[in-house]
Amino acid sequence: METQVFPVTDVVRNSPALEKRLQIREMSAESWVERYASGTLRKNKRLGMAWHNQYLVERVSFEFGWEFGLQPRSRVTFGDAFTEGDVPSITEAGWHIDRYLELSVFPEDRLECKYLQVEYADASKIEGIGMVLRETSAAWIGKGNLVFAIVAPFDPLNQVWKEAHNPF
Repeated sequence: METQVFPVTDVVRNSPALEKRLQIREMSAESWVERYASGTLRKNKRLGMAWHNQYLVERVSFEFGWEFGLQPRSRVTFGDAFTEGDVPSITEAGWHIDRYLELSVFPEDRLECKYLQVEYADASKIEGIGMVLRETSAAWIGKGNLVFAIVAPFDPLNQVWKEAHNPF
C-alpha cells in the first residue's frame, strides 16, 4: 500500500497555530524549491537539470524529519515490528517513535510502527524498525510512493542492531 493522500481537515485549516505549517505543506514544488531547497537543487533546477527526485528527497526530510525517505511502493516491504528485551536500539526506537507520533501536528498524518526492508535503485538495502506514513495531506508526495523512516537499523549480515536515530 502506498502513502494515501487526503485533504486537510477543517480543524487544521482553521487553526491559527498551524497556519505557517499548512502554508509550507501546500506550497507548490517551484515555490518550495525557491524558499527551502538546498543551493545545489536550486542551481541545478535553474540550469535545466532533472530535479524532481532530489526535490522529493529534500522535501520529505524537511516536512517529516531527517530520517524519512520516499521510495516507490514496490521497493519497500514492511510488517510487524517485534520488541526484544535488553536491546538499546529497540528501546530507543520505541522512545523516538512514540515521541514522534505524540508530537505530530497533522491529524491527517497516520504513521505506523513497522519493520521495514528497503531496496534502492542502486541495489543497496536497508532494514530495521521504523515508521510508515499510511495517510497524509501532503499531496506533493505523488501516487505510487511510500514515505518511511528507519529509526533502528538492523544489520542482517552480522545480526546486530545499529544505533537508533531520532527521526525529527
